[in-house]
Amino acid sequence: MNRGSHDRLDFGPPDDQYRGFDMGEEETARGPLILALAAGVLIVFAAVVWNTYRQGVRDGSGAAPVITADAGPYKRKPDDAGGQPAPNLDTRLYDEMDGTQRGAPEGAQELATAEEILQGGPPLELRPEFDDGPSDPETGMPNALNEEVRRLADLEGRAESAETEVDAGTIDEDALPAPEPAPDAEPEPAFDFDPQGAYLVQIAAFRKMEAAERAWNAALASQEELFRGARQDIQRADLGNRGVFFRLRAGAFGSREAAGEFCSALKESGRDCIVVKG
Repeated sequence: MNRGSHDRLDFGPPDDQYRGFDMGEEETARGPLILALAAGVLIVFAAVVWNTYRQGVRDGSGAAPVITADAGPYKRKPDDAGGQPAPNLDTRLYDEMDGTQRGAPEGAQELATAEEILQGGPPLELRPEFDDGPSDPETGMPNALNEEVRRLADLEGRAESAETEVDAGTIDEDALPAPEPAPDAEPEPAFDFDPQGAYLVQIAAFRKMEAAERAWNAALASQEELFRGARQDIQRADLGNRGVFFRLRAGAFGSREAAGEFCSALKESGRDCIVVKG
């Protein structure tokens, strides 16, 4: 291809060019429509507000409305009230509340008011009254009062004589209750137990705590003399693969020799035991 053929080629746009979409032209066409709709909405809103305001405002001087009562009575008492009569309506307390005055019923007694009570009355005569007769020259008291004093003194003397005059021979010694016997003293323990001692006597070992407690109670019941004064001691011992045991021990003793004596007595009775230090 030579130079002349390149000159004949046409690289310009075709005759039928593609017409694109112009956003500016469409927005320009919609602007008047939106403005017209906004104006219509504003006019409708203004009309609604004006109509509401005109209905709420009254024409005239603006004075407050006057409510006129009906010509007839609003309520009236029925001819037949019906229902049941309420009790105690005649109490004067309701008269005070209602402000009505009602006379006291027949046979009623008017109580004195607080002012009348505070005013008081004539003094009361608390002294005994005696006749103005002759008096005793020894005491200076009226004869009636003197006789009353002598009568009371005579009664007191009789009461004292009745209390002092007691016939000892009339008391039946057999009728008296027999004295209660003194309680027997608790026997002493057979061994030298020391609550603060460091030595114990192990009796047995069990898998459960309940079994150890049952064994202790059985030992107390069967050998009361040996275990009198002994203290129960249960030790939990974890022996690893062998499991957990509860060692039942009795004590305590202040020395190994005292614990050995107790253990020897248990062995003689058929029990096994060892002396341990707690």
